[in-house]
Amino acid sequence: MNALTDCIDRIERALRDETEALVDGDADRVAAGSAVKSDLLQKFSAAMSLAPPEERGRATRRIALARELNDRNALLLAARYNAVRARAEALLQMGGPATYGADGRLKRG
Repeated sequence: MNALTDCIDRIERALRDETEALVDGDADRVAAGSAVKSDLLQKFSAAMSLAPPEERGRATRRIALARELNDRNALLLAARYNAVRARAEALLQMGGPATYGADGRLKRG
């Protein structure tokens, strides 16, 4: 296995882990996975620049599939974000307007 293939394998694994974290609602794992993905994409870019043309072609096809998984993860993230935002808005509306005083305590109305 070469560096480019290994890097793509690791990107695919990171994306599958991210999918699981999103489904589980594990924000810490999602955040940690983002850092891993960023590092792997930098390594992928470096490996692509050193790879022979035929290897780059195969890698381009595989990374396109990984991008589709990343796009699906983005949809999952957006759905989770919208659900949390809606819940937060509902909670705020239930109690009326709320602000924080100089002492840091919540003030209603």
